[in-house]
Amino acid sequence: MLDENRTVWMLLTGSIVKHAVLTFLASRKRKQLVGHVSRLHVFPLKSARELPDNITEVRLTDHGIVYNGVADRHWLVTKNGDMMTMKQSARLTLISPSIHGNHLHLDATGMATLILPLDPKVALDQTATVTVKNTPLPALDMGAEAAGWVCSVLQQEGLRLNFSAPSLDKRLSSKVHKDWGTLIAETDEIAFQDFGHCMIMCESSLADLNGRLPTPMSVIPFRPNVMIDGTHPYDEDNWREIYFGEQTSVRYVDQCTRCLITQIDHVTGEKFPDEQPLKELKTYRLMDPYGPKPVMGIHTVTKTPGYIRVGDPVYVVKKK
Repeated sequence: MLDENRTVWMLLTGSIVKHAVLTFLASRKRKQLVGHVSRLHVFPLKSARELPDNITEVRLTDHGIVYNGVADRHWLVTKNGDMMTMKQSARLTLISPSIHGNHLHLDATGMATLILPLDPKVALDQTATVTVKNTPLPALDMGAEAAGWVCSVLQQEGLRLNFSAPSLDKRLSSKVHKDWGTLIAETDEIAFQDFGHCMIMCESSLADLNGRLPTPMSVIPFRPNVMIDGTHPYDEDNWREIYFGEQTSVRYVDQCTRCLITQIDHVTGEKFPDEQPLKELKTYRLMDPYGPKPVMGIHTVTKTPGYIRVGDPVYVVKKK
């Protein structure tokens, strides 16, 4: 009887191991190596400039990208509780964030540095309700000094600076209205990002666009988090799941439609001439069901949290 049990156990174990190996090999077969992570960008304050660090590693969380304790697009300027972006004030791009120890510094020409704690204490009397894409959510109000600073930089009255603290509720991406269907899940949560956790573009896509423009442009007006090299132009259109190394991964939820923000020079706050790059993108990047808005890059949400590093191999599962 003991020998029979041992035989059954060995057969069962062998079957489990075989199944695991076959599953792993099938997964590897479906994944395709398409390139490597070439650049990482983090934008703490929505519509402001990117962190200036030569970023080589970020952490991907269930609420987006985090670098040295600073979460991507978790700070926001509001007016009467409503989100402010470069659509409302191009001067937002004149604000430069940087990290100094446990503080976030905001700088603008002619202004003293605004110094903010990376993890400010949350008190009920300092929270406010802000509205992002018609969805209300709680946020920490950073006080009168911060409000006065952003009012001076943006040359407007009645502005506030808000922070989506980790302990505060986030908003559901599924509440963002779109005129077309997406692959967003009912449980996907974001702070002040437009739609997803990680916006991805290929270096070859930018290079192809720049080859069509009278003057090549930086990628920053497109505000991607992860740039990937080694691909064909616009190959990101075909990706369903994206893996950075063996573990960390995101899933595609929608194309990134492009708006007037891409026409604003991120250094000067002035518009690029001749309605570029939208004018050129509209000649070859319009597709169903996005109507008159050209697409460039993809919105993704976190599938498996972890780290993304410059140089990581990028594997994808392509759309069928």
